[in-house]
Amino acid sequence: MIGAYDKESSVSYYSNADKTVAYIPMKHIGPKEFYGNVKSKVDSLQREGYIVFMESVRVTDSLTPQQKDTLKWKIRKLTGISISQSGYIDTINGTLMGHKFKNKKGLINQPRYSRMGVDTLKGRVVDVPMNHLIKAYEDEYGPIQLNDCDYVLAFDKKYECGRIATKESNAMILDYRNRHLAEAIVAEPSKKIIVMYGALHEKGMIKELKSIDSAWVAKPKL
Repeated sequence: MIGAYDKESSVSYYSNADKTVAYIPMKHIGPKEFYGNVKSKVDSLQREGYIVFMESVRVTDSLTPQQKDTLKWKIRKLTGISISQSGYIDTINGTLMGHKFKNKKGLINQPRYSRMGVDTLKGRVVDVPMNHLIKAYEDEYGPIQLNDCDYVLAFDKKYECGRIATKESNAMILDYRNRHLAEAIVAEPSKKIIVMYGALHEKGMIKELKSIDSAWVAKPKL
């Protein structure tokens, strides 16, 4: 249903006559062929002068071990997802986000951006680090309350400790990050930008861009 088995990637184009955004909807899991196809498109667009905006909520600040543990628990509470250190798919334990999963078609976790042809010296991560996202959530809705279940449940198990309401969660995981992405596009000096974000962010990104400048429109494939 989410297209995890698709072997072909797509590109959508948006422009306001000043800048052009090429949006490549990413999947956090997929077949090797999908990511090879992404690499082909990224290579081609970079030769045309595009730079890449990358999605990553990886924490870049220095945190104490206790702060790291608390952050992991709060992230799981906010998203309702259990992710092992190896990624969404844990091939050793045979799980997908904490659920038992028989990987019969050889799905893999999304490779590093450099493995998909991204020039990481010119491109950059413009996403919101997860510790900043958690802070933004708590500033808006109050502290995330953890319980005994949160503390003892292993991260390779299905999460059943009472996640945060989807509406509030999406306000941060999607809406807040979409605004941040749109603002980064507006502020970027380069005129050609590839956005490599999850498919769920595309509509929100263009909505936020239009709220800043109504001239943003979808363009036909170039």
